[in-house]
Amino acid sequence: MTEPYVVPAHPSVLPGYLDLATRTRIVGWAQPKQGGEPAALQILDNGKPLARIIANQARPDVARAGFGESRCGFDLLIPAPLPVHERHVIQVRRESDGSELNGSPVVIEAAKALDEDLQRLVRQVAQGAQTHTEREDILAFLADVADKLLVAHARTESGQEQRERYNRLARRFGPAFPQKARTLRALIIDENLPMSGRDAGSQAISSHARSLKELGYDVSFVAARDMDPDRSACGRLEQLGLTVWRAPHYACVEDILRRQSGTFDVVYLHRIGVATRYLALARHYQPAATVLYSVADLHHRRMNGQAALEKRPELLALSRSVRLQECTAAWQADGVVTHSPEEEEWLTKAVPQARIACVPWAIPVRSPVNNFEERRDIAFIGNYSHAPNLDAARWFVETILPDLRAHYPALTFWLVGADLPPHLCWPEGVRVMGHVENLDKEVLDRVRLTVAPLRFGAGIKGKVLESFAAGVPCVMTQTAAEGLKLPRALASLATKDDKGLKNCILKLYADPKRCQDISKKLQAYVTKTFSEKSTTEALHAALKMATRKRKIAD
Repeated sequence: MTEPYVVPAHPSVLPGYLDLATRTRIVGWAQPKQGGEPAALQILDNGKPLARIIANQARPDVARAGFGESRCGFDLLIPAPLPVHERHVIQVRRESDGSELNGSPVVIEAAKALDEDLQRLVRQVAQGAQTHTEREDILAFLADVADKLLVAHARTESGQEQRERYNRLARRFGPAFPQKARTLRALIIDENLPMSGRDAGSQAISSHARSLKELGYDVSFVAARDMDPDRSACGRLEQLGLTVWRAPHYACVEDILRRQSGTFDVVYLHRIGVATRYLALARHYQPAATVLYSVADLHHRRMNGQAALEKRPELLALSRSVRLQECTAAWQADGVVTHSPEEEEWLTKAVPQARIACVPWAIPVRSPVNNFEERRDIAFIGNYSHAPNLDAARWFVETILPDLRAHYPALTFWLVGADLPPHLCWPEGVRVMGHVENLDKEVLDRVRLTVAPLRFGAGIKGKVLESFAAGVPCVMTQTAAEGLKLPRALASLATKDDKGLKNCILKLYADPKRCQDISKKLQAYVTKTFSEKSTTEALHAALKMATRKRKIAD
């Protein structure tokens, strides 16, 4: 078959311009010959004829620019897009004499990524499927490509490729090849990514992640409920040197455990919901890993207290079910982490076979407070979607606040925190703050006292510790003080009943100097008990204990 004739190149330049050249479309304009006859053009791809076209389409923009005739344009849609894996040199010449158009040639490099043309091509192929078999074939092909990409990504991110390359070199060169220490890896699984100031669980898990890094682990997070989390939340963690696994590389937690099978040394499961769903999967896909179940707090104890207070038998039944789940998870895990000594003691009795460790979390202590005389108000801080906090706020306003305002009419009670139901009405003297961005500046720098009037709950209360760290006395119920083991000088802050709570608040509120004295002791207590050093040491001990249990079981 005779090859199409190629117009030889001519040194002269054809007036006009090659505006656009892609794998699917070529657009431009060429000035007509004398007498108005439109130019006939030859379009070449890598020196071979691609198409012949007449430049006679309307181009009013060219006429307005003063280049004469308006019918001088051309717009070629290429029926079969040019191959994306090849480099293309597009040239446009006048057929009569070979004069090349301004802007020609245009070079289209071979696609090395999923560029716009390649996306368009894949989309066209997918949309062109007419039958069930065609759609099935396309889906199978795309699924296979996607799986290979995801596997390659997981192998790179988990370090498998680097380890295999190193092992090949070690086998080739023998003992003389320098040994390379393997970086330990820890995976933390929670319902959501930790967010500063949101809840005690976020503070605790962030602190433990920092401790794991201090112990030499490469630490990564996955949010079980949100595989496409907010980019700003991911960015904050990544700035701290932590990795966040998320879509599109992983669709769920099991994806990570499976695709990075056998590469984690520690799997840290935060809260009972996570432990119930993923403990067995962690065992299956990460058989050599030490599995830690972090209690956060024993949910069944909180639910049991709420059921007794509200006289709800259905909640009592649910608390028994959750208790069974928590005890089972503690028995199955290599180690259990709790923050409260009371919960450590309860778990040790309930599950004697479990390895329980009490691990605090680090709380940064602020600069000392010196202006209690200038402060006038008191505050309760918490998230009101949490049942104990909403109950505490309503009970305090109804039972305690009227007597406080009878003594100090100017006193205002601040309700600080998100998710307070909008339909609730509050009496005079209550200020609803809602969520505040900067708890220190907007609240803890301005109130004389905080209160934690919880009537049921479990575990250590994060907002109580934040108040302590800021040097602001917090008057609380025994429930709110659980797990703190306050020294004798601070024990009076925890009261047994509503009368004791009211009297303690009145005495402290009336004595700014005593507030000042207690403030220093509170900060000293937090510095000693909730430091980065004590947290890291306790977590290290918990890991060693859990690892010993796993090795014995193996």
